[in-house]
Amino acid sequence: MIKNSIGLILLLVAWHSVASMDRIYMAAMEQSRWELTVDTPLRCEIQHNIPRFGTVSFYQDSGRDLKLKVDTLHRYKKDLKISFRSVTANWKGIQAETDIGALISSGTNTLVDVAAETARNAYFELQQGYQPSLFFTDEEDGFNRVAVILSTVYFREVEPDFGACLKRLHPFHFDDIKTTSVHFDFDEEFPREHEEDRAMQKILDYLKVDDSVTGLVISGHTDFKGSVCYNETLSARRAWYVYDYLVQSGIEPRRLLVKFYGESRPLKKGTDDRSRAANRRVSVTMVK
Repeated sequence: MIKNSIGLILLLVAWHSVASMDRIYMAAMEQSRWELTVDTPLRCEIQHNIPRFGTVSFYQDSGRDLKLKVDTLHRYKKDLKISFRSVTANWKGIQAETDIGALISSGTNTLVDVAAETARNAYFELQQGYQPSLFFTDEEDGFNRVAVILSTVYFREVEPDFGACLKRLHPFHFDDIKTTSVHFDFDEEFPREHEEDRAMQKILDYLKVDDSVTGLVISGHTDFKGSVCYNETLSARRAWYVYDYLVQSGIEPRRLLVKFYGESRPLKKGTDDRSRAANRRVSVTMVK
């Protein structure tokens, strides 16, 4: 207990803000750790445990920006105003504070999920040896003033591994390429050559890194020109062509489901050339 108290005293910062707090949550120097907890092509995450409070995580998903999440063991009131400020560690000569942003509590065990710019600023402050801190008033607990401090101790040790993980992230997020389409010229059953490989390669590359995708739905479509019966047959030929392309690229047939709709599901309602061109397509949708 004495050892933990000494570590906490050594790490207290910006006394004019922190010393007046009723509750201070911070990892003592000998307890402070930043650990790489997720290292995949789809997500990178480092986590910091704050005793008796919860965890803080910097994370980035493929095709997304860096974010910061603060999870707590407590359940604070929703819409609490939280001041997010970086304060100087006491071993630095000059005491200073930098405003990082204003946050609002979620009312769940995830206190806040911080957007990209604010998360990057907090990450930068830790890189520089400062300590991003959340200050708020717990109205449910006698209006106690609370400080939650992110320790900078051992942060730099995890940076190289986290940075390497970020460089290996897949360039696309699932939501961005969940459905990919290739288009066809009028009355053609073979797709436009310049976009076939480009569109399908996005899916093929993504499937290599996400084994939670259980299947692909291939949907054939046409524009409204021609008879309904002819267009249904044409949409089927287009869909089966893409099916063959994916099978030849190594996708197991059992993972593929083929559908065709003719002209019945236009992407655009217009009758102009541009709308018709958009409707002559095969869409491939990944399913989890």
